[in-house]
Amino acid sequence: MAAVSQICAFPGNQDLYGAGIRIGLYLQWIATLLVTIFDQKEEQTLRVVNLLVQSAIFLGLCIIPSPQIHPIEPVITLWLLVGALSSLTGDGLSYFAHFSGAFRVAFYTALSTYSCWFWFVGIESMLQPECKVVAFFGGTAIDGRFRTFSKVVSVGSLAVCVCCFGFVFWAMLQRCKNTKGIHERIGSPAPRVELSLLFLSLGLIVVSIVAIEYLIKANSISGTNEVESVGQLIPLLVGALGCGMICWRILKKFLFRRKRCWFLFGYHL
Repeated sequence: MAAVSQICAFPGNQDLYGAGIRIGLYLQWIATLLVTIFDQKEEQTLRVVNLLVQSAIFLGLCIIPSPQIHPIEPVITLWLLVGALSSLTGDGLSYFAHFSGAFRVAFYTALSTYSCWFWFVGIESMLQPECKVVAFFGGTAIDGRFRTFSKVVSVGSLAVCVCCFGFVFWAMLQRCKNTKGIHERIGSPAPRVELSLLFLSLGLIVVSIVAIEYLIKANSISGTNEVESVGQLIPLLVGALGCGMICWRILKKFLFRRKRCWFLFGYHL
């Protein structure tokens, strides 16, 4: 069989990763990151709103029949949904004892399960033998070693999520017993920021945005740079309003002047 080298252009799915979806989610990532640094009391509310939008996008991906979706589209959508981990800052990975923490673990468990299915089984019915699909920087093809690597990452992610469910159960049990959970900020008026998670968050935002835009261009996907559907307006408005409101609160209440506790790998600086 001759080596596959041709990129086959195709119209993209605007309701999965159209311009409105992408910009809205990018703004949500930034807003959540700003909240965890400057206004942590609003963190859970904003995170739940973001998870609802991400869940809707994920469900939209799941209901599309495999023969009707290009193999790169789930990859782009997974990048969009994984980028939400950019809110990994504040005083820990999440508030596991609260609804937002449990919801988050459940969401990423479902996402990891889909990723396992896609890389092991689903991609087979999506691939077109005559077309090359670029799945990563440098023109890396979606099959071969990259697919093997993605399988390992997907299985590892699912294992981590399953373990987190046990931690969620323990944290909620401790909270029900009226004990002080490990993530509660008691007697500390200043917000706590873990620098290692902050830098990880910033890096994940940048890498996710660059990767998504690169994949759209590298695979010659058309029709995804316009906001032409109602489905794109909801994430766009949620992201724009959320980011605008937190920026306004930061400036209006001078939250950037507030003292905060800086930590590096759990050590107070």
